[in-house]
Amino acid sequence: MKLVSLKRGVLIVFEGIDGAGKSTQAKLLFEELAKAGFETIFSREPTDGEWGRKLQGLIQNGRDDIDPREELELFVRDRREHVEKVISPGLNAKKIVILDRYYFSTIAYQGALGLDCEEIERRNTEFAPPPDILFLVQIPPASGIRRITETRGQGADFFEREGYLVKVEEIFNRLSKPFLYRLNGEETAQRLEKQAREIVFQWLRERDLVEKDE
Repeated sequence: MKLVSLKRGVLIVFEGIDGAGKSTQAKLLFEELAKAGFETIFSREPTDGEWGRKLQGLIQNGRDDIDPREELELFVRDRREHVEKVISPGLNAKKIVILDRYYFSTIAYQGALGLDCEEIERRNTEFAPPPDILFLVQIPPASGIRRITETRGQGADFFEREGYLVKVEEIFNRLSKPFLYRLNGEETAQRLEKQAREIVFQWLRERDLVEKDE
């Protein structure tokens, strides 16, 4: 298969509350773009690095007595390492980088704990490049919780409790960015994948980012 060359790297991010289906959509888009010949990287946050593993432990086992600001520091450290080791190198190599969660999740989830959303965004945008395309997959929190319990066969973890997710969703709903595309998470996975793929291809065409053959 012939590879498709781009004039610059492209950063695509999927966000949404737990159970919205964003992870599925991020993986599906990665697979479709790879099939189409694009050099594509898939990654997620929290990462599997030192700080990301600590965050994964909190997600799985509960926050215990950790202060929200301490938790924010872990996210910032994990993301800084992610940018340095994965995101920036991928973009510099003119690849498409697809992320399952990014700093918008930190804004929403830590903002729902009472931290200042603008301060969180400012701290992250000091070093983290903004996405070219941000897909926000939206679903009612109750539906997300139901999906999680049906899929995993167990109760939702702390990050997925409905009252908390309602606050998270409210913050996501207030997002207003020129690169933001909202997707209805209650659509079928196939329909959502088609919508996201069409948006990406149209975005690439409009900006003439695909290198032409000589």
